[in-house]
Amino acid sequence: MQPNRNDMSRHPALHVAVCAMLIASLGSAQALAQPSAFVPLEVLVSTDAPAPSTVPPNAAPTKPPSSSLSTDDLRFVDEALMASEMEIAASELALKVSADAKIQAFARQMIKDHSAAAEALRRIARERGVTPQKRVPESPELARLRTLKSPQFEEAYVRTVAVDAHEQAVLLFQNQATRGSDAALRGYAERMLPTLREHLKMGRAMEGRVTASAS
Repeated sequence: MQPNRNDMSRHPALHVAVCAMLIASLGSAQALAQPSAFVPLEVLVSTDAPAPSTVPPNAAPTKPPSSSLSTDDLRFVDEALMASEMEIAASELALKVSADAKIQAFARQMIKDHSAAAEALRRIARERGVTPQKRVPESPELARLRTLKSPQFEEAYVRTVAVDAHEQAVLLFQNQATRGSDAALRGYAERMLPTLREHLKMGRAMEGRVTASAS
């Protein structure tokens, strides 16, 4: 027996219950009529996303081709490269400032030899997983050279670059050749020593001449 309109008006609670039942039935029918909201997993994953790594999370990092360089070997690489860069910068300055033919010839030789030496050393370092930074050399000696004119420039260049810097370089390379841990760096230092000693010999030969001309 269906409740008539008057019964429902007399019983508001019954009216509310019937309305709720009708709304619930209508909602269920709409849910059945509409397609499923489920989206397959492969659609949710962007095709542009990188593929997951197949490397285990705790896997050891790839080692360089050779064993890591020791602290002393790394220091040698850094100091040797800085020495070469200083020689090159000072010699480029000499080509601009000095008109002395022998100074010019020596400076060109320094640029050639030390550029090749620096590149060979960088190559060895890269093979061991080390990428040396190329830095602009700054030193009190180089800064002073930039303030000088001939003939004071030639005297300072020969004394600080041709003689003093090469004396220090010979000691640095001798130490690496005898005490270095890495075999390739020891070999490099041994091969460079004759060239450095020849540079020092040339510098000492020029020292007396430029000192006399500057006085």
